[in-house]
Amino acid sequence: MTVLNRPVWPWPLAAAALGALAVVQPIAAVATLVGAVLLLMAVAAPRTTVGLAVLAALFVRPLMHLVPVPELSYLDEAMVLLCAFVLPLRRLAARQSLRVFPGQWWFAGFVVAGLVSGLVLGVAPDIFLTGAVVVAKGLVFAWAVAQVDWEERHLRSAAKAGVVLVVFCVAATAANFALEDPWLAFMASDENAVQARGALPSLVGPFSHPIDLGQFMTLSAVALTAWRIAVRKGVLTFVLMIATAAGSLLSARRTAIGSLVAAWVWVKAMGRSWGALLAAAVCVPLAAVVLAAPIAAVVNETYSDYLDPSVATSAARTVLTVGSFDVAAGHFPLGAGFGRYGSATAADNYSPEYVARGFPDVWGLGRGVENGRFLTDTEWPAIIGESGFLGTIAFVAGLIAIYRAARRLWGSSGQPLVRWIGLVTMGWMVACLVQSIATVTFTGPPMFGLFFGLVGIVAALSDADHSRSTPAPDSRLRVSSTRSA
Repeated sequence: MTVLNRPVWPWPLAAAALGALAVVQPIAAVATLVGAVLLLMAVAAPRTTVGLAVLAALFVRPLMHLVPVPELSYLDEAMVLLCAFVLPLRRLAARQSLRVFPGQWWFAGFVVAGLVSGLVLGVAPDIFLTGAVVVAKGLVFAWAVAQVDWEERHLRSAAKAGVVLVVFCVAATAANFALEDPWLAFMASDENAVQARGALPSLVGPFSHPIDLGQFMTLSAVALTAWRIAVRKGVLTFVLMIATAAGSLLSARRTAIGSLVAAWVWVKAMGRSWGALLAAAVCVPLAAVVLAAPIAAVVNETYSDYLDPSVATSAARTVLTVGSFDVAAGHFPLGAGFGRYGSATAADNYSPEYVARGFPDVWGLGRGVENGRFLTDTEWPAIIGESGFLGTIAFVAGLIAIYRAARRLWGSSGQPLVRWIGLVTMGWMVACLVQSIATVTFTGPPMFGLFFGLVGIVAALSDADHSRSTPAPDSRLRVSSTRSA
């Protein structure tokens, strides 16, 4: 039996096989069906697939909290793997060369440093390879997204989808504010994390932790600010900008609020919005006077937690960070290897590096879910401790390369939406760097998909911009021939 000279018998056979699998293993059958649909979507609609991968990274943790199925924890990795497999093959099938993203070879050096460290120190392959997947999935995602062509119409569609996502998150945060106790009881994964901080309620919105809400709302506010600078101003973007800034504040997270201020000032300075900066400079002292009491409380709490010499040396984050330098120095020029310090893999397997440094006796760095709650609480200990000083230098150089590529887009492109992408990337870089002091931003959910997906778009736009500005070889030959004549 054929339709348009193509055999259709495989389809009934596949349906029968899937039905038989559903009888024996219904979860496996559903996973197979969803995987097949996503594979076809990745081939036919690559940009939609990229968007789904970003959503998977954003909401994998609340989904795991609401639906306690262990396999769901691999959702973001599965979507990254799908993109990394299909999107480059699509480009090769179209007889186009694969793109590199900004800083790609620096980041490759970082990954090599972590892998070699694991090999030299005899770390079990399953541990350092699992650690490498966790650390490098954002980098792989950026490379995959770079293989897709992104034009101005695609950017406009992505911006509209982003508005829908922001409106949804703002609405969920408003519902959390109105129904605080029942919402937190249903959505929050950590009761200790949602305790009110002064006058701020520590909301989670559609996420399961206030940190995730603060990170998302900060990046959203920065993106909306950049849109109003690079594209156009409007009532909707103004309302959403204020709402997302308020959401960042209501998360009651110092990293979210600090990163919002730093990134907003940076974006305004890059956009030469001197009037807004001047108004902020005038208002800040007034706000400091009005909010003197809560600001003083936050400053005192921060000092007592992390800077007071009598306490700081026993604070989990401080111990973990200082220890990463000790690990890198002890294994110089290498590190402890992926999966051995500061990462989720190191926490799951409780690294021998922790035992050697007495971490089981430090509250927040011990064994178990509750006593080890701070083992994955910040970004840089994993980068420094696992890849060593050389790997860290390579990682930082990769971030600098991303920033420079974004700045070129902002400064040289004549298309407003392309300039917006460049400005957003610079703002997000600043925000993520501030957030990385006390939370994971570059190597784990929820933010790695948003940030590195944007990096992939920057790579594609930079390549297209270069192609437009470079005349084709035959056109240069014609110009030369005309001049000779």
